[in-house]
Amino acid sequence: MKIYDMDKKKYLTIQKFDNPTRKVEQLSDVLYHFENDIFKIIYDKSQPALVKYINSLDQDMLKQDDFQFLYFTSGTTGTPTGVYKTKQNSLKQSKALMKTLGDMKFKRVVTTVPFVHIYGVDIGGVMPLDLDLDVYTKENFLPEELAVEAQVEGTLIVTTPIFIKALNRIKKDVKFTNSLFLTATAPVPIEDAKEFKEHYDCSVMQLFASTETGLMGYKQDDESILNTYEGVSIGEDDGMLNISSPLVTQQIIKDKKLQDVIQPFQTEDIVEILDEHRFKLIGRSSNLAKIAGKRISTQQIENIIEMIDGIKSVLIKIKMDDRALKDEILNIYIEGDIELKGKMLREILKEHFGSINIPFKLHNHKKILRNSIGKKIGFE
Repeated sequence: MKIYDMDKKKYLTIQKFDNPTRKVEQLSDVLYHFENDIFKIIYDKSQPALVKYINSLDQDMLKQDDFQFLYFTSGTTGTPTGVYKTKQNSLKQSKALMKTLGDMKFKRVVTTVPFVHIYGVDIGGVMPLDLDLDVYTKENFLPEELAVEAQVEGTLIVTTPIFIKALNRIKKDVKFTNSLFLTATAPVPIEDAKEFKEHYDCSVMQLFASTETGLMGYKQDDESILNTYEGVSIGEDDGMLNISSPLVTQQIIKDKKLQDVIQPFQTEDIVEILDEHRFKLIGRSSNLAKIAGKRISTQQIENIIEMIDGIKSVLIKIKMDDRALKDEILNIYIEGDIELKGKMLREILKEHFGSINIPFKLHNHKKILRNSIGKKIGFE
């Protein structure tokens, strides 16, 4: 397996980087640690609040024997959760995914995603390493560039729904007949998947997963039903999905404490289970927005805004817009004595989340309604 740096137009060997900043360096560094069984903590260092949180933890607690990676992912309250993964978690995940692809054979992998989360590392890095396939990547892809790469026969493209929508918009007069797109981080709307298949003669396989559980289910093109991966058992508790599988983490860091994970692992995904291997995803019980491939807690943003002088209460509702490239927009309802301006909020969010462009619409001078126990339930 080799890594091709598309920006510099040359191969990069798998090696250790003290401070990998470019995507190709992140991939090289993480695979160096994987090949040499060296524990590594993986997180997005461009998010100031996340960096501050991790630095506040007991550093002696972070490194645990017998684990390969420690990922940090947003929790439902905005406090990040540390998720440990073993080397076998990653390798079993690779094999489970490849079994779903049937007789398809690939010559290379092209990935648009960064290598600072489990999807990028395991699917964009470990799986190609396991299959001895070269990985092609660059810092920033344009849809037109991805269209050129997807035409190469036998290309597996690891990307996000944003690129599926973008390719639908530009409608290049080309075909990707002998390639396959893998997407994660958010659902691809059925009409977008159908349009992509019809125009480019290429399938999109949508992966349903989380950092804690690993891969759970998948569907292809305009299918609405998710199928489980081999070894994954599903159940439900009060309408929400729980998972048992060899891909589920064994330990997490939550509330700055190390905790063992008991299976079945309870997710916050609302589902309809059809049988032991098939289910429909109805929604999420938590207010987690998917922004630029990252899980951002609306409660965390509410807390940040409520710290501003003159603001009493904030309620955020997620609006889904299938026509937009970024399909989750935050409607922010504000109760307070001041009028919050968009420029001010963007500067505040940048201090916490870095350069992530969070789409929002402000609604000032609203009355936030609460129930008898103080939970926000609406506005007027």
